[in-house]
Amino acid sequence: MTFIDLIIRSFFSPKVVLDYVVKMKLNWQIVMEAVLFVCITNTLLTHTFNSFVFSASQNQDNLFNPYIDLVLNKPFVLAIIEVTKLFFIAILLTYGGRLFSGSGSFLDILKGVVWIHFILIFINIGLFVVIQLNIALASYLVLLINFWIMWVLSECAVRTHGFKSTFRVFVVGILLLIFVLALFIQLLNVLGFNFLERVGSSA
Repeated sequence: MTFIDLIIRSFFSPKVVLDYVVKMKLNWQIVMEAVLFVCITNTLLTHTFNSFVFSASQNQDNLFNPYIDLVLNKPFVLAIIEVTKLFFIAILLTYGGRLFSGSGSFLDILKGVVWIHFILIFINIGLFVVIQLNIALASYLVLLINFWIMWVLSECAVRTHGFKSTFRVFVVGILLLIFVLALFIQLLNVLGFNFLERVGSSA
């Protein structure tokens, strides 16, 4: 498979592509270079796209102000968050899979996660174009994209850990994600952020 074939087939046959990617003989240096490339590119795109949507001078107090400030004014911090997020997903897939007797290695999982985020670069470019044309359609696409992300991450876990059912991994992954998010929100509340209260006041 050529590089272009891998990109195109990632949208229609992610199982085949991920099976190919995780079996590639890549050392840590190459994988880390790919991590940095993907994270820096996604950071630049996020900063550029959101600059068209949000004004850096917004002073209205709302739930999204910390996000807006981060994206528009602190791209370096945003890049660090991107790297952290990517490794967090890889760790979650690696050790979450091992809880169910999976045999996948962290490096193989990381290769799959990096590739998925590489494909997301093209998806985000397309989504930005759609947002400019039809915001309502874009909102539906965001839901579909999130579903696709969860599904291909499940495929990644299946390819690396040797599981048989992508659907089961998908369901377990959703439940695990909900659990982790609940812990994260609880941590924010303990730190005094009062996330749920701010959501209610912004509604």
